Amino acid sequence: MPAKSKAKPILVLGAVPSEIALIRAHLESPETGQLAIYPYLRGRIGKLDIITAVTGVGVTNGAMCTALFLHHLAPRATIISGTGSRLNPEVDCGDVIVSKKTLHHAAGSLTDDGMVYRKVRGPLPKMMTHFAYKPDAELLKKAVSAIKTYQPEKITVDGEIYRPRVYPGIVSASDLFGVNQAKIDDLRAKLSPHLMEMESAAIAQVCDHLDYPHIVFRAGSNRTQPNPGTAYRKYGQTAAACAARWLASPSFFSA
Repeated sequence: MPAKSKAKPILVLGAVPSEIALIRAHLESPETGQLAIYPYLRGRIGKLDIITAVTGVGVTNGAMCTALFLHHLAPRATIISGTGSRLNPEVDCGDVIVSKKTLHHAAGSLTDDGMVYRKVRGPLPKMMTHFAYKPDAELLKKAVSAIKTYQPEKITVDGEIYRPRVYPGIVSASDLFGVNQAKIDDLRAKLSPHLMEMESAAIAQVCDHLDYPHIVFRAGSNRTQPNPGTAYRKYGQTAAACAARWLASPSFFSA
């Protein structure tokens, strides 16, 4: 069993097992646990106490898992690691986006002119729930600093060999796995996200409302499209590994 740390753990969440497989492989002396329906693994990377869990896909699964872990285990920070479809054409497969803003792209009113994004009422009087959330400032600063020394491994995608990049950007989320061209155009015009996925905005909202630090690391998989199943299966594993390698690298954890 790993030595117990006086410091609070860092919670690392992925939507599916492949998104945290490499993180789990890096854990020293891991031990298993269970919180409600969520199995988790706890170990160490260097001097840090790490807990990893799979949320399941979608905003409700992401929010439910996060709220439980925050309430029962009170981590010092939550990190979301995983993949997202490449909505910005400049994002290459495997590029890791360090989210400087995470957006609900289905929060508001859907009109004939596309989405009108808006806040909605929260649980407390005069409390409004936003559709956009920023990461913890210190975690973002740490990540941006770590980018300077990080050396990504080369990957091969569609016969091309290259090193994926890591850079700040915008991530959007909803329960939509695929979207049509009209939605893609509307997203690009109004929100300018780099990636589109299905959990991070809800997790960010939970962390924000419960006052826990968080940050999002998502790597680009397939292009955003109406029916991404085949393309996601082709590129998703590569993207998940790129995000996890960045997260587990000494560049980030020692920055």
